[in-house]
Amino acid sequence: MKTIYSRTRHFIKTNKWWTALIIIIVIIFVWVFFGQSKSAAIETVTAQKETLVEEVSATGNVKPLSDIDLAFEIGGRVSDIAVSVGEKVSVGQYLASISNGDLSAAVEQAQAALQATQANLATLKNGSTPQSIAVTQSQVSQAKNNLVQAEDSLDNAIQDAYTKSDDAIRNNADLLFNTPQTQNVTLKFQADSQITNNLDNMRPTIETILNSWNASTTDFSNATEVDQTINTISDNLNTIKSFLDNVALAINSIAPDSSSVNVTTLNEWKANVSLARTEVANAITSFSEATTAYTSAESAVNVAENQLILAQTPATTDQIAAEQAAVDGAQASVDEAQAQLAKSIIRSPIDGVVTNVVPDVGETVQSGAIAISVISYGDYEVESYVPEADIAKVQIGDIATTTLDAYGSDTFFQTQVIKIDPAETVIEGVSTYKVTLKFIANDARIKSGMTANLDILTNTKQNVIAVPARSVYTSNDQRFVQFVDPKNPNKPIERQVTTGIRGIDGSIEVISGLNVGDTIVSSPNI
Repeated sequence: MKTIYSRTRHFIKTNKWWTALIIIIVIIFVWVFFGQSKSAAIETVTAQKETLVEEVSATGNVKPLSDIDLAFEIGGRVSDIAVSVGEKVSVGQYLASISNGDLSAAVEQAQAALQATQANLATLKNGSTPQSIAVTQSQVSQAKNNLVQAEDSLDNAIQDAYTKSDDAIRNNADLLFNTPQTQNVTLKFQADSQITNNLDNMRPTIETILNSWNASTTDFSNATEVDQTINTISDNLNTIKSFLDNVALAINSIAPDSSSVNVTTLNEWKANVSLARTEVANAITSFSEATTAYTSAESAVNVAENQLILAQTPATTDQIAAEQAAVDGAQASVDEAQAQLAKSIIRSPIDGVVTNVVPDVGETVQSGAIAISVISYGDYEVESYVPEADIAKVQIGDIATTTLDAYGSDTFFQTQVIKIDPAETVIEGVSTYKVTLKFIANDARIKSGMTANLDILTNTKQNVIAVPARSVYTSNDQRFVQFVDPKNPNKPIERQVTTGIRGIDGSIEVISGLNVGDTIVSSPNI
């Protein structure tokens, strides 16, 4: 080995020119050989006309087109639930209700009032027949007879109220006073000073009330006097009731072991006061009922007489207009009553399937609390989030070929973009935009929650110049290719191009910078 090295070194030293010549020959050989090999290794493609299809791929989840939580607009006790989870329902179908007997009654009353005003309007427009006038006259007579009976009942109630009040005071409460029917009345026992003063001052007033009441009479032919009498009697009863309440306070303040009053007397007083208060309470109730009956009977007479006048008098334009307004008002009352009733009932707003029933029958629910949930049946959509890099390509109306993980990649469903949210949603630091697609056809295989894979067709161009996307590169925000000149194929020339859409086959549109038939480097080594 050392011998070869020594001989080579000796040859170089003694033959420098030959050594230089050999090195040059070797360099030329390497350049020619390897340079040609490199040129031969360049892969090229030819720009040609193609049809490009652009798609945006994304994933999403299937959701029902409508997912609705339903609640009662008013609170109450649940009286009926007509559906169960999984049951199909249709638009307007009754689902549940809370107790609404009072609301139903209000609707019926409003409808009855509407019918009455409609009948009155018809009578005004058509004019009254002799038969209807006779009926109205009979109604007036009946109303007056009822008023006479109500007057008698009211008069009896007034007299009964006096009798019970007189007995309550003079035969029961007065047992607790010294000289009760004089101005110097005093309690027979010690009580709270304030209560004692009240009772000592009130008892003479009560005496005056009873005397005046006994001497009074009522003229039922004078409505004003009747009203005054009703007010006076009502005031008298309230004053007597207040007096007896104070008497009860006073006697209840006596200790059972009081030395001033023995137990037997105390118990007797308490029994008398209790009886007195009961008598007055009954008198107040009877008088109130009689007053209400009288007022109603009096009002009925006025209504009947007015109806008779209307029946006997041809209606004027103003009267018809006024009655029409009354009909409109009655109709509004019906609408309002029905609206209030509707607040106690839940009906399905869509065709769908019940997914949840929260309350049980008999349970009390609050207004606005979720009671029943319904999703649309057969109508589903896909929600997907598209990155900002692709969202500009997607437009409403774009068709997407969709597969569902549940059925594999060979089963296709057609969907269409129906909504693109304008606001971004940041997912893992990337701005995305929610895109909603609907299934073009209903399919029983589709279910809420399934994972969907979407290929959204965003553009199609025919007869455009296209090259492989890998042959285009970017430098300083501009696009370039390496053009291969047929005259010097070993030295590709950088050429700027303008690109368009990217096809699903890996090709990219060249808008300018290349002509059909141009040859470029397929994979530039940049």
